[in-house]
Amino acid sequence: MQSMMNNDVLRSVRYMLSINNAKMVEIIKLDDFEVAVSAMDAYVIKEGEPGYEKCPDEVMAHFLNGLVFFKRGKDDKFRRRRLNCRSPTIWC
Repeated sequence: MQSMMNNDVLRSVRYMLSINNAKMVEIIKLDDFEVAVSAMDAYVIKEGEPGYEKCPDEVMAHFLNGLVFFKRGKDDKFRRRRLNCRSPTIWC
């Protein structure tokens, strides 16, 4: 059985919410992180197609946090916790 990659999750959420790549970038910005629309374009292309790039764990973490803010609103009491995404400096 093959595990689901970050790219698969991004694609699935994009289709479920009927949003485009620019909106996904806006959602990531809600978590104070920047991603170019061109990078998002590369993350949602199917693996093996020209232009495909693997979505880093850091981008996925910020997207998921931003998605919570997008759907529920940002809570100023939300305490950011350190996330181990193969890097000691990533916060989510």
